[in-house]
Amino acid sequence: MNKPRIRTAFTLGTLVVATLGTTSLVAGESPHSLTANVALTTNYLYRGISQTNNGPAVQGGFDYTYVPWSIYAGAWASNVDSSTASGYYTNTVAGQTVISNANDPTATYVPLNAAGYSGAAMELDLKAGWAPTFGKLGVDLGYLRYQYPRTQVTVNNTNEYHLGLSYDILGYATPKFTANYSDNFFGLRGSWYYDLTIPVNLPYGFTLTGHYGWTRFNNSVNNGGAYSYDDYSVGLTHEVYKGVMLTASWVDRDKHQLCASPFQCGSYAVATLSKTF
Repeated sequence: MNKPRIRTAFTLGTLVVATLGTTSLVAGESPHSLTANVALTTNYLYRGISQTNNGPAVQGGFDYTYVPWSIYAGAWASNVDSSTASGYYTNTVAGQTVISNANDPTATYVPLNAAGYSGAAMELDLKAGWAPTFGKLGVDLGYLRYQYPRTQVTVNNTNEYHLGLSYDILGYATPKFTANYSDNFFGLRGSWYYDLTIPVNLPYGFTLTGHYGWTRFNNSVNNGGAYSYDDYSVGLTHEVYKGVMLTASWVDRDKHQLCASPFQCGSYAVATLSKTF
């Protein structure tokens, strides 16, 4: 993306969060684990910014784990806004503003609307990593590739690396802190994203999840980077029918004025239905 495109990476409730398992196997059990997930959400928010111009999204993916070594790989996809920027060029001739040619070096560009993913209607995420557990402590060391098929802006395709630590507190809460790094985050050069997420098990099968994220760019706006900002969310999840989970979330971030359509941001209520197979 050409400007902070920014995934509450988690859209709260859109991605189904799985508890890290141990590497031990019962005799006769397969060392291979394969799961699938699907979700329908009213707004695909990534790190506080809508990826669908505040519209709905259909999402889903697959996850494979080789249990003895705690190695995983997976793919996940969602629709995104595919619009391309439009506008026109002007110049001043004899005191009058006239339409100009794009090749005129003295012309001024007047934007009509910003680009989404410049021709890409889908986001495809490819991931791999190692996620062992040591007693109640979980570790997640991994790689994520954001890929946008048919995008006209190649910097949208981004590599990101992460290290996460989680801890099970008496089976009631599992706080997790993750540091994510990209050396060229959607063309904005070096970037860090710090994610603190705390799911808490409540009575009657409810789960309350709080999240706070910090986006920090290594470079200033004048040096190829962007403005740093924070995002936050809270959501309540409950099973509504045979493994189908409903999550109601409130998602927000600071510095709303930094977002440009279609990458909109604000205070949003988001509903998500999801299921893991």
